[in-house]
Amino acid sequence: MAETANGEAPLLWIGVDVSKKTFTAAAWLPWEEKAAYPKDSAGFENNRSGARKLCAWIGELEKTHGGPFGLAMEATGAYSLRLYDNLKKCRPGLHVAICNPLSVSYYMLSLGTNKTDKADAAVIARFAAHRRPARYAELSKDQAELRRLARDRAFLVDSRTEYRNRLESERNSSSRSRMNKVIETINEQIGDIDAEIEKYLSEEASSECQDELKLMQTVPGVGRLSAAIIYGELGTLAGYTRKQLSAMSGVCPTTRQSGTSLHKGGLSRRGSKWLRRILYLDSQQTILRSPAMAAFHEKMLKKPDSSKMSARVACMRKLLLILRGIVVSGEKFDKDHVSVKPDFLEKKQNNPEKSGMTA
Repeated sequence: MAETANGEAPLLWIGVDVSKKTFTAAAWLPWEEKAAYPKDSAGFENNRSGARKLCAWIGELEKTHGGPFGLAMEATGAYSLRLYDNLKKCRPGLHVAICNPLSVSYYMLSLGTNKTDKADAAVIARFAAHRRPARYAELSKDQAELRRLARDRAFLVDSRTEYRNRLESERNSSSRSRMNKVIETINEQIGDIDAEIEKYLSEEASSECQDELKLMQTVPGVGRLSAAIIYGELGTLAGYTRKQLSAMSGVCPTTRQSGTSLHKGGLSRRGSKWLRRILYLDSQQTILRSPAMAAFHEKMLKKPDSSKMSARVACMRKLLLILRGIVVSGEKFDKDHVSVKPDFLEKKQNNPEKSGMTA
C-alpha cells in the first residue's frame, strides 16, 4: 500500500460519501467495531470551508485515537475531484484514496446495511480498512487537458448523431430547419475543439507527450486526434504492462466458472468507454491498411465459436498492445516486423526445419 507524504501508512480510515453540494464523513474504529461521526450530523458543504472543517475533525480524531488517518471516497466525477482538490490545499500529505464505486457497492451488499448517507460513509470507511486503497494518482497536465477536450468533443459528436437521426424521421419543415441549425452549431463547436487540441499539442504539450503521439501515428489507421484521445484516457502507455493495459481498456475477455460450468465470453467493459470507442474505429482502419492486422483478423474469424465482434475485439486489443510496444521501444511502426516468442526461437535454433515463426 502507498504511504503518506511523511512515510507513515494509514492505520485508521475515514469514509466520505460525496454528493453535489455536501458530503458526509465517518471514521471506522476497528477495536470497537463501530463508526464515529462528526458532532454535526448534517455533514459538510462540498467546498473549501467544508474541507477545512473535515480536516479539523481529522485532527481531533488523531489526538484521541492516534493515527495516522487515511481518507477514502467513491469516484463521483467532478464532485469527488472537487473535494480532493480542497483537501489537498487544506491538508497537504493526507492519504486520500478515490475508490471504484462498483467495488464499494459489492462490499456494501455483502454487509446488508441500510442505505443512508451516514451508513454509506461508514461502509466506505470499513471497505478502506479492509482493502487499504492506494493514494489517488493525479493525472498529468497533458492527460488531464487532452481528456477534457476529447470528452467534450465526444459529447458533441453524440449530440450531432442524435439530431441527425431525428432529422431523418422529421417531416415538419420548421422542425427540420431548427435541427439543421443545431447541427451546424455543433459542427462549429467540434471544429473549435479540434483546433484547440491541435493548438495544445503544438504549443503547450510536453515533449514526451508529443513524441509519444508521433510514434502512435506511425501505426496505420491511428491519426493525430485518435492518438490524443488514447493518451487522454490512459496517459503514457509506457506506464502499463500488457496485462494492465488489457484490463484498463476493458477489452479483455471474462471467464465465469462454477463446477462443471464454464462460460467464456464478453468484454469486462471496465475502464474507459471512450477508449473502447476510438479503438473500435481505429482497428477498422488498421485492418484495411495493415496486411499483418488483416491476417490476424482473418485468423480470429476462423477460430471455433468466433464471430465478427469477437474478432474485432481481438484486433482492438492487438492494436492497443502494438501502440504500447512502439512507445516502450521508441521505434516507429514497422509493417514488416516479425514477432518471435522465446520458446519458438529456441525451437527454431534446435530444429529450424520443424519450428515456425509468427508474424
